[in-house]
Amino acid sequence: MTPDEWTTGMHNEASSVNDRKWATQTRLAAGRFWWRGVGVAAAVFAALGVGVVLTQFLWRHDAQDGLWPGVMILSGVVGAALGARRVMALEAGAGALAFLPGAWLAVVALQAVLGNAAPFTPISGVSDEAGPVLAVIAACAAGSVRAATDRLTLVRA
Repeated sequence: MTPDEWTTGMHNEASSVNDRKWATQTRLAAGRFWWRGVGVAAAVFAALGVGVVLTQFLWRHDAQDGLWPGVMILSGVVGAALGARRVMALEAGAGALAFLPGAWLAVVALQAVLGNAAPFTPISGVSDEAGPVLAVIAACAAGSVRAATDRLTLVRA
């Protein structure tokens, strides 16, 4: 049973019962199901942020002009992979907002361990306002892949 089928079943069950309190609790339970995908997406994007900071720190003497475009492309790839795993677009976009907190966490951890030798920003030349860009890219990629896989399963059926 897919998450969409489960949610639809919960709503159908809630609408067929006369007990209003139970029906309301059932609808709320069906609505809370999507947070599972947000947690998975947030963990993946936070790990991506940590990886980018560590990559930038380890190769700090090399020119990294293509780092931010690479992060945006990687965000699309991760969003598409999440969409293939049945994560909805909103979940992937909300999870992508964890990229910069993960990156900042890595910076703070490196500063605690290394002091002044650690980086002072997650990605050189990129402001913190660039985070929503990753959310939009991830949401579009996840939504596109999920819609395509839904169409393919309908054609096969």
